[in-house]
Amino acid sequence: MKILFITSTRIGDAVLSAGLLEYMAQTYPEGKVTVACGPLPASLFEGFPNVEAVWALKKEKRAGHWIKLWKRSVRTRWDIVVDLRNSAVSRMPWAK
Repeated sequence: MKILFITSTRIGDAVLSAGLLEYMAQTYPEGKVTVACGPLPASLFEGFPNVEAVWALKKEKRAGHWIKLWKRSVRTRWDIVVDLRNSAVSRMPWAK
């Protein structure tokens, strides 16, 4: 099971979302999670169970960071996409 977890660029918001990530790891122990976040909170997610990749995206002009996220995520068929940013990117990759 492949899970894409899109969270915040701010450390405080990322810490709050860590509880949801922990819940997902317990609910889907076989899931392999890819976390997309900002560069500052990236190290927070590296030690989580089931996290196989952390994509640290630096905010760019004209939504360039969202385009980069889309390019990285569109090649994978995701079973679950969790988007705490409610971005349009989460609706574009293949997902169940």
